[in-house]
This record gives sequence, C-alpha cells and structure tokens, in this order.
Amino acid sequence: MTPATAHRPTSTARRVPALLLAACAILAGGVLSACSVSGDAQPSNADLSSRSVSASDFPSGSADRIPPPVGNALADVTGAAVPGQAKDTSFDPADCAPEPVSADGAVAFLGYGTVDRSTLTTVVAHVTAPLAEVVDRARRCPEFTRTTFGASSTVTTEVLPAPPAPDGVATATLRRTIVTGGEAAPVTTSTLTLLGERDDVRVYAEYRWPGDSPVAPEDSAALDELFTKALAAAFG
Repeated sequence: MTPATAHRPTSTARRVPALLLAACAILAGGVLSACSVSGDAQPSNADLSSRSVSASDFPSGSADRIPPPVGNALADVTGAAVPGQAKDTSFDPADCAPEPVSADGAVAFLGYGTVDRSTLTTVVAHVTAPLAEVVDRARRCPEFTRTTFGASSTVTTEVLPAPPAPDGVATATLRRTIVTGGEAAPVTTSTLTLLGERDDVRVYAEYRWPGDSPVAPEDSAALDELFTKALAAAFG
C-alpha cells in the first residue's frame, strides 16, 4: 500500500475543538446533526466506562472522551441513521440499512491520526444483535445509498479478514468508502473499522481519513494496537 502523507497538527489544542465538533456533529448526507437531544431517556444499560480504553491508550497518548449520549459516534462507526434523523433518513436498498446501536451506557473516545483531517475513534456499547448479522449485511450490501433530508451518500463496504482476538470474542473488519455531494462536487471519505464482540458488548475501533487511498501502513498498525487495547479493556 502507498503510505499517506503525514501532517501532524501544529497545535493539539487547536485540533481539540474540531475533533469535538466531529464527535458532536456528524455530516451525514450533507446534514449537520447536534450531539444531544433534550428529553433523552434515563439510562437503563450498565455504564461501560470501566470497559473502555482511556485517552492515554491512543497512539498520540491523548484523545477526548465524547460527552454522552454518544449516539452520533455510534452512527459514525455503524453507518446507521443519526439520532433524531431516523424518520428523515432512507436507505436504498431498504434492507441494507445498518442496525442502530443504543448509546445507553456506551462510551466513546476520539483522537487524531497522522493524516490531516483523519481521526481515530473507539466505542464500547451494548448490543442486541450478534456481530455475524453485521458481517452478513455488509456482504449482502456491498453498496447502498443513504439519503437524509434529500442529501445522499453512496456507501461502499468491503469485508476484510477478521483480526485476531482472545478466545470467545468474535471479530470483524469493515472497510467503507462514503461519497457525498453527487457527481458535480463529490467528497470521498474512507473508514477502516475493527469490531469485537462477546455476549452483549461490542467494541469498535475506527480510523477515518479523507479520500479513497489505501490506509497507510503506520496508521493501520496504530489502529491494530488501539483495537488490541480496546479488546483487553472490554473483555480482559
């Protein structure tokens, strides 16, 4: 793979507001969505803070914990509709819509990668459907269109070899390419997501970068290391 050009931010403090904005507002199909919604239900799932990585586990040694609820971060790593926009979001084919994951009890962190505008995200969350269903849907739906308020994104998904994991933990690797803006002014974003699951708890570690170039070897290695730490934190 061709290594991507590395551009470290000139000031970590300068990047933090942008990262928090990325966590608290996701551009899904060209629609900006705020982080929290008034009147959210009281949590019923156990808080997973003790089963999450910490900021110091990120390659740079720092990251920001996304304030709860972390529904937008989950929409980011799953490809599902952004919270509060489900009724205004459609998928084509309809049965390719990613299964939403509850933010109740979930914990998410956001850090930065080596490439300008690249990020590393971890999420640990409670789930009700097995990881095998996520993989099966990805294989059945290698391409789908997500439309929110009339703005569309084309999502291409590839199932890659699953990463190694401790006994009893199911894992998967998904590579996504998201193209927004239409033919006139397309904007392409790529993600590489590692998933691990045991019982009703799932871990996500995602690297997101602009464009559709292959992920740089050093960034792939950093994601692998972060995922290994995430598995250890969640499952021991």
